[in-house]
Amino acid sequence: MDISRSFSYIFDDSDWVGKLVIIAVMTLLTIFVPLIGLIALAALLGYVVELARNVRDDILMPLPQWDTYGDKIANGGNVLVAYIIYNLPNLLIACMIWFVPYAFGSGGQDSGISLLVWCCAGPLLLIYNLITWPMLAIGLIRYVDTGKTGEFFRFGDLFSTMRANSGLVLRWIIFSFLANLVLSLLAIIPCLGWIAAPALAVPVQGHLVGQLARELSGAGGDGKPKNKPKRQGPPPQPQGQPPRPQGPSRSSAPRPR
Repeated sequence: MDISRSFSYIFDDSDWVGKLVIIAVMTLLTIFVPLIGLIALAALLGYVVELARNVRDDILMPLPQWDTYGDKIANGGNVLVAYIIYNLPNLLIACMIWFVPYAFGSGGQDSGISLLVWCCAGPLLLIYNLITWPMLAIGLIRYVDTGKTGEFFRFGDLFSTMRANSGLVLRWIIFSFLANLVLSLLAIIPCLGWIAAPALAVPVQGHLVGQLARELSGAGGDGKPKNKPKRQGPPPQPQGQPPRPQGPSRSSAPRPR
């Protein structure tokens, strides 16, 4: 896997400006326009699906064109449903922290209760996300192959694949974190950085997922060892020796009287 390539490949495309502008517009819609933003988010996720497929297949210019919006929204909508389900524990804890102060009034102890909830749930959420984040990525890779939403929810199989390729998955986690760190530094720049950072996150993270898909494909597709096919028929005879005659067995030969 190559983290520098996940940034540099964008600028190899002759139409990179137009593609990034559309990604930026979609990102702004996702952040600031709630209902239309869900459709824009689905389109972005569908774009990631196509991008990951192109990277896996070693397409020279992997950034997809912004056409067939309907297909992107349909594919991304399935991914969005999976993202929401995977993040339900995070949403639940966030709601608890948000509503606890209102449940206990506006006294001085409300912030302490929220902090207590966060301290108890924070480590559990960290472990949960460290496990489910790569499982979600592997599910996305399989969805790229099959187009079936159920690939996201084969939890036992996804966990087995993650465990069988733990070194590769760990590299992907580290590279994704470092990429987000670089993009967060870009977001410090007022105005331009606020728009450019989330727009670049889509092609960068999509490329890293595509690299992970390519590496898993080289490891056997699903990370599982392939069983050797069973040999059919009699074993082969050594060269230069005549085949052994297949006569009647001793038990079936007639006994002399």
